[in-house]
Amino acid sequence: MKKVMLILLAVMFVASTAWAGNIPEFDAVGCDTQNVFARTNIAQYGQVAQWNWGPLGPINDYSDFTTRTPFGWTYEYFRQTAGQLFADPCFGCFGLLSALTDSYNESVYEWYIYLQMKPESDLNINIYDCVLKHNEQWPLGPGIWGAAEQTGRYRADWGQLIFVLGGNPSIYVEAIPGQYATPNFTAPFIMDARTLPGLDIVALDGVLYTSKALWSEGIVAVMPETGVTNASGQTMYALKHGDRIYVKITIPQFNTADIRYGADSVIVKYIGIVGNYYYNLDPAGNPIYCGIDGMPIEQ
Repeated sequence: MKKVMLILLAVMFVASTAWAGNIPEFDAVGCDTQNVFARTNIAQYGQVAQWNWGPLGPINDYSDFTTRTPFGWTYEYFRQTAGQLFADPCFGCFGLLSALTDSYNESVYEWYIYLQMKPESDLNINIYDCVLKHNEQWPLGPGIWGAAEQTGRYRADWGQLIFVLGGNPSIYVEAIPGQYATPNFTAPFIMDARTLPGLDIVALDGVLYTSKALWSEGIVAVMPETGVTNASGQTMYALKHGDRIYVKITIPQFNTADIRYGADSVIVKYIGIVGNYYYNLDPAGNPIYCGIDGMPIEQ
């Protein structure tokens, strides 16, 4: 019995070491722990923000690359051609500011995000938007509680619900080399995605997706492998901490709904490899804190 117990203990120690090497991580534009959707989701993002610590502290509290980056590197940013930012009718009460693209108009939204860990999994690109029927947002109408809509969907005069592919937004995703990029990874490449369901591979190069109401949509981007060719015919390289993810969402001219996005509307989620961290540092090498009052996210 004693020998059996020793063997079981040894197996447990080996297993716990393996488990400890991989940890969930999320990244977004600006301070990750202040992202509206991360800050208000204690059950998922809150745990990550509290428990994902590196040598200099919880990495998501030192993640605002919008104002300071290593010399020569582009800042994190959110850019859009839709218009000025106002309180979002779906999420404004939580602090989200968003820009509206109304029905039958077109615009472009862009997010540029730093990876703070080296991924060891596919990367989920979560998109949080607010999709309403035209001109039905508060205070002009019922807003999300009565005028929720789906992109590409409209109701004909005779009552039929019709879905038009060309009325949906499209997404483009690119991986960009960073400070510690894999050797020979010197130029961006287009990310691939796994379709759901089916897991077929498609290039994230202007592909359509549909979204509805206040629900988030998830795009599963394939974890790149060095030397493998993607669906666009480009050579891919393994991503590392400090590499960047560029996301562009284009709203077409024949858009059928009022759609809004803000800086917090895109979050990249994956499993990171412990020991591979990327902090926002000042010129002296000290981490720059961006968290909320020095408290864990769930407090």
